Amino acid sequence: MTKWFIKNKKPETPIDPNQLGLKPWAYQFLVNRGLTEKEEIAQYLSPSLDNLHSPILLAGMVKAGNIMMEAAKKKFKIRIVGDYDVDGITSTTILLKGLRNLGFSVDYRIPQRERDGYGIKPSMVDEAHGDGIQLIITCDNGVAQFDAVARAGELKIPVIVLDHHETVKGEEGEVLPQAAALVDPKQEKDRYPFPGICGGFIAYKFISYLHTIFGKFEEFPPELHGLAALATVCDVMELRDENRDIVAIGLKYLEEPGSVGIRALKEVGSVTGPMEVFHLGFVLGPMLNAAGRLETADLGVELLMAEDEGRARELAQHLRALNQRRQQLTQEGVERGIRALEDPKKRAQSLYILKDLEAHESIAGLIAGKIKERFGRPTIVLTRGRDGLKGSGRSVENFHMVEELSPYRKYLTSFGGHAMACGLSLKEEQFEPFVAAVAEGIRRNPADFEKIYRADLFLPPDKLSFALMEELNQFKPFGNGNEAPLFAASAVTLDSYQIRGKRQNVIAMDLSYGGRKYRGVLFQGKDEFLHFLGPALSHKIPVLDLMYQPKVEEFRGNRYISLVIKDYRLSKRG
Repeated sequence: MTKWFIKNKKPETPIDPNQLGLKPWAYQFLVNRGLTEKEEIAQYLSPSLDNLHSPILLAGMVKAGNIMMEAAKKKFKIRIVGDYDVDGITSTTILLKGLRNLGFSVDYRIPQRERDGYGIKPSMVDEAHGDGIQLIITCDNGVAQFDAVARAGELKIPVIVLDHHETVKGEEGEVLPQAAALVDPKQEKDRYPFPGICGGFIAYKFISYLHTIFGKFEEFPPELHGLAALATVCDVMELRDENRDIVAIGLKYLEEPGSVGIRALKEVGSVTGPMEVFHLGFVLGPMLNAAGRLETADLGVELLMAEDEGRARELAQHLRALNQRRQQLTQEGVERGIRALEDPKKRAQSLYILKDLEAHESIAGLIAGKIKERFGRPTIVLTRGRDGLKGSGRSVENFHMVEELSPYRKYLTSFGGHAMACGLSLKEEQFEPFVAAVAEGIRRNPADFEKIYRADLFLPPDKLSFALMEELNQFKPFGNGNEAPLFAASAVTLDSYQIRGKRQNVIAMDLSYGGRKYRGVLFQGKDEFLHFLGPALSHKIPVLDLMYQPKVEEFRGNRYISLVIKDYRLSKRG
């Protein structure tokens, strides 16, 4: 079951839409997204680099800049320590390109996921010392790596931490690493206007600031706009405030010939034409992510730093193959999870905890996410780790993963995360007690897990037009925090349908409304769709209410607007 709502927020001080050059429905669309002031609406409608907040508003940025000025004078050898996801790969690349552009001697290290785990380690500091490194810069990690930063202090190696993760809270308050400089908008003393930025964006701001204080602002590498956009989308940051600006601008730079590595990724991903958020989050990003999941994230950095087209193409093809393998492994894990939930008692549980020793450690979270989407229940997938079981969880709205699981920490050797996701590990002998305790203690009403759809407007299909679609484009880029418009319609007739796709999970529909014909597409498994139609409907034509997103399609030179159906139900008006 799902719940449907039509958004209809009311601003405290309404604005005449004509003053904004907007139609009433467009103004309501923005109000529904929390935009009520003229200035923020103007910024939303006109993304620009001028809208970005100044880097010096980040606590620690000026101190970090002073350290870099000293490092330039003394010609320090610098090492970057990044992370193995897209944000970490792009952060590392932004720093490499930016610092080398300023004449610094710099190299990098990225932890190997299974061998090293997350973040800089004391052993990496020892390695840096042995290599004659005089300054370490972390990116997308560091704020919780106390031992490594302390080891650097013992060896007299200053560390600049560039991070965006939550700081550690102890019994007496916030605990921070003793770094030479710490830039993280999540630290308590920070008053940065918009703390919801990713590691890649912080690295971008750091390089922007350095180009300013070194008097080389005009030499700032423009390709870094695109890398910051890629990091923002792939780290699932909300596309609000300056995040939306950098993504909107970055997409334009990614459309241009740009770097050799990005061109190669686009080529193997068959990305042509205007760049969309979809291309970053579902085409380019997953290929980079696959490197850190199944081999080493160094491959991603090497590709983004590549200057030789042949080598770039070779790397991109390898990453595509890795991602295809990752997709296959994920699908196999999902199928195993579905089989494990065939027992009705397990299916009825409020939280699914699945042990899958065949799953690759790096894709446990992906499997959990797919199962969560399939059944609408928060899901944890545990697999074999170095010292027991290790895994990830993915949650749903109205179920705070960390808060719900915190009472069961005694069964776990490590645990952390946020409302919608978590990471955890435990000894194998604790698995059954952990599952039993959770099953006993977490019992929620099934209604709590009903998926919620909130439409922007009630819009029957006959109100759609190409002119309207053009107007909707002004609200792009769409993504997390600025979702694509969702409309509601009622009494739409399902004339016929076809089941397509290799997994029979694409339902092509012929629809009609008000005497006009429309094409619709639903991404859902055949069995679930046919179960909905049911034998009782075989003698009549179903009439549906829809939650849908309109999309302009082109086929053999003809343009038309299709309905991408997100949810449906039998209409009471049918």
